[in-house]
Amino acid sequence: MFRRAFSTFLVAALAVTSFTGCSDNTAPSGPAQFTVALTDSPGAWFESAEVAFGEVWAIQAGGPPILLSDDGGTWNLIELQNGVMVELATADIDAPARLLQLRLHVVSATVTLAAPYEFTDGETTAELFVPSGAQSGIKINLRDVDGNEDGAGVDLVPGETILAVVDMDVERNFVVNGSPEDPDGIKGVLFTPLLRATLENVAGSISGTVTYTTPPVQPDDPAEYARVEAVLDQATSEVPVEEMETLDAAAIANADGTYTVYFLSPGSYDVTATATIDAVEYSDGPTTVPVAAKENVTGVDFSL
Repeated sequence: MFRRAFSTFLVAALAVTSFTGCSDNTAPSGPAQFTVALTDSPGAWFESAEVAFGEVWAIQAGGPPILLSDDGGTWNLIELQNGVMVELATADIDAPARLLQLRLHVVSATVTLAAPYEFTDGETTAELFVPSGAQSGIKINLRDVDGNEDGAGVDLVPGETILAVVDMDVERNFVVNGSPEDPDGIKGVLFTPLLRATLENVAGSISGTVTYTTPPVQPDDPAEYARVEAVLDQATSEVPVEEMETLDAAAIANADGTYTVYFLSPGSYDVTATATIDAVEYSDGPTTVPVAAKENVTGVDFSL
């Protein structure tokens, strides 16, 4: 297993994007290394959010499913923020080949609330119910924005090393049931799996600053820091979205108001900043932001 951090120009994408052409019958054959890694977007309410993964599969065009790993490991998503990631699976795959989909099996999920929050029963840790769809395999379509006629798939070429990054946003995957503003009012947490995937080499990002003007100062509670969400325009990625797949990417603003939304594929995004401060909701946006391959768009600022 490995752990690494992306620099800002290597951040990855919302949808997996091919960077090779379609293979043909004259192309040489041989192995290509394909790796699936896990990363996370921040969540303010949790000290830890552990997910245990079982089998990791790749679905290929015109061939049987490929088992990349029978044990993806157990990972604390809170530790996988700002481009940090860990390896779920890696395998050599006979190429040329086209991969159409990833399937990740989830075994269990456990959360621990950050201080001073606790559940109504006085506990701070809970094992969550895992939906049957996650147990049998979360489907994540692999998208190609480079012009393949069917609009789907990642082409593997012999000798290549390809890294696909799966993002599991804590805020969207672990939904607090109750009133987070009241430390005694959290009844539980629902596990609602929503994942997205990308390739490292087409990474893009959006960054800027959130200024708090309605309350005139930055909030003291990190749970009240602004959340910036970028939603991919479906027209720029026409492959159907699976039940547990998302086109959204998000980031929590830092103490100084700066933010970076990592893991964006090429396309057009609607970007919005929101915050709930002293039980009052504030928002700014959406702002439409186009992102090209490997482009790090800066200066997308918001005022709340």
